[in-house]
Amino acid sequence: IVRRAVVVAVLGLTATVALLMGACGSNETQIRIFAASSLQDVLPELLDAYADTLDDRPTFVTQYGGSQALATQIELGAEVELFLAANLEQMTRIEAAGRVERSTVFTANSLVIVVPDDSPMTSIEDLAKPGVRIAIGAPDVPVGALTRAALDELDPELAAAILANVATEDPNVRVALSRVELGEVDAAFVYRTDLAAAMHVRALELPAELDVSTNEYVGAVIVNARPGADALLDFLGSGEALAILASAGFEAAP
Repeated sequence: IVRRAVVVAVLGLTATVALLMGACGSNETQIRIFAASSLQDVLPELLDAYADTLDDRPTFVTQYGGSQALATQIELGAEVELFLAANLEQMTRIEAAGRVERSTVFTANSLVIVVPDDSPMTSIEDLAKPGVRIAIGAPDVPVGALTRAALDELDPELAAAILANVATEDPNVRVALSRVELGEVDAAFVYRTDLAAAMHVRALELPAELDVSTNEYVGAVIVNARPGADALLDFLGSGEALAILASAGFEAAP
C-alpha cells in the first residue's frame, strides 16, 4: 500500500510538473484577444491564416463580448494582448486610461434590419406599426449607437414610433439577433455580417437616402503585451486578411 501510494504520488507530481512546463511553454506563444461579438465567426479564420504564416503557431485565447464591456475589463487591468473593438469610442476609452500601445482601423461594417423569413414586413416603416417588437443594442453598445444614429436620420414621428416599439436593449449584437431567431421579437437592428451566421431570417435594407456611416473596427495592442500582438495587428491590415473579411461581409476601412 505504501509503495502504491509513493508511485501514485510520484506520478501525480510528474503530471503536475508536465502541466506546469506546458503552461510555461504555452505562455511564451500565447496571444490573448478581446474581440467584439460581431467578429466571432470570421476571427477564427483570420487567426488560422495568420498562424499559417509562422514557423511556430501561437496559441490564441479569445474572449468575445460587447465592445463596451470588454473595454471596461481592460480599463480595470485585464491581461490581454490585443483588443478588437467595433467602434472608435471604446478604443478612445482605453487609450485615455493609458492601456494602448498602438491602434489602427482595419475594417468596417454596416447596419441592417433583420426579420424572420416569413415576416410580412418589407420596409423600415413597418417597424412603426402597433404591436411590433424590436430589439436594439444598448446605447453604449456600438451597434446600439449606430442604430440611434440611423433613427436620427428619419422623420421624427417615424423614429419616435419605432423607438416606442423597442422591447429590449441588449448588451451585444448577437443577443439582439438571437431574439429574432427565437421569436422573442419581430425585428432587430444588427450588422450585415451577422446575417451570415443567422438561420431563417432575412434583411431589410435601410432607406438609401439615409446618411448612415459604417461602423469602423479598430484593433489595439495593449501596453505590456506579449510578443506577437504587433505582428497580428499588422496582419489584419494585409490583403489576405481583407479578402477574408470581405468574404464574411465586412467592408474596407474608410
